[in-house]
Amino acid sequence: MTTLHQLLPAAAPGDAVTNQAFAWRELLRGWGIDGELVAEHVHSDLAADVHRLGRSGRRLIEKGHVILRYAIWSSTAELALKHPERVALCYHNITPGEYLRDFNPAIAELCDRGREALAGFTRPAALIADSSFNAEDLHEAGLGEAAVVPLLLDLPRIPPRRLDPHEQPTVLSVGRIVPNKRLEDVIKVFALYQRYRAPTARLVVVGSSAGFENYRRALEELVEEVGAERVVFTGPISSAARDAWYQQADVYLSMSAHEGFCAPLVEAIAHGTPVVARGAGAVPETLAGAGIMLDGDDLPLVAEAVHEVVSSPRTRAALFDAAARRLADLSPEAVAPRIRAALAPILDGS
Repeated sequence: MTTLHQLLPAAAPGDAVTNQAFAWRELLRGWGIDGELVAEHVHSDLAADVHRLGRSGRRLIEKGHVILRYAIWSSTAELALKHPERVALCYHNITPGEYLRDFNPAIAELCDRGREALAGFTRPAALIADSSFNAEDLHEAGLGEAAVVPLLLDLPRIPPRRLDPHEQPTVLSVGRIVPNKRLEDVIKVFALYQRYRAPTARLVVVGSSAGFENYRRALEELVEEVGAERVVFTGPISSAARDAWYQQADVYLSMSAHEGFCAPLVEAIAHGTPVVARGAGAVPETLAGAGIMLDGDDLPLVAEAVHEVVSSPRTRAALFDAAARRLADLSPEAVAPRIRAALAPILDGS
């Protein structure tokens, strides 16, 4: 049986890169290709499923080929750099350190080091990117043209058509509480929407602030400063609880300034939550018309877009139709052949 292990900087429940590693492992096993997950840092909840990058983890990947899931600088990247001819580099994008430095200089340094190190990956056996936006980073680093493969997501195929909003609308944002997500803009937009359009609305922010607790505290202070009410930070929650929020929400709001793909956008439309988003990074590519995108600097305009999406059945219906088309393009049946083609240099030569 062919073996293809996966290397991750860290493995944690709910983490997008970790979820992709598990999804690919199941897909590969269905093709008769065995493999384990190895990470430098492993959350205790995943200790039975992911090997730590210790002696046993290193032994696993000493022979054969590996998929390096590259999202920050770590020892996994250093290890893979020694044998690029055996590596499929899967680039999930690395946030430029400038977005993070004010709140976590150490993480910012690892991000900048990771981006700078791209130029040192001398022609991996296979080059894969989640989006054309990510592929451009690889091209600029001199690595050549990457195969663009969207995230492999197991989601509802047909979004529910919820044309009528709730009497008390819910605005939702999901993802790690980190500065590049520009959650301060989410709060300011919500405050405008609540003040002038929907006094009974609530904002729910789902996600962990681990490593950026000071950023969350700054956001909580901003909520008080702008006078917003009914703002909830859930912290880390289960996938089922997250999905329940998608199903309750009337609109999903993303003001992120840097995204390599942004899985929550797809999760939102799959659960029938229309999206308003800043059109930055890979967001336009990920949504592909299945959401309202704005430049994001005109916050009153974004607040009006939120109101339009919540209140207009015609706009919601059009977005649901666009979401169904986009979800078909991102179905596992559509993405799996692209994964197989991207890994062909390794699988066909092993």
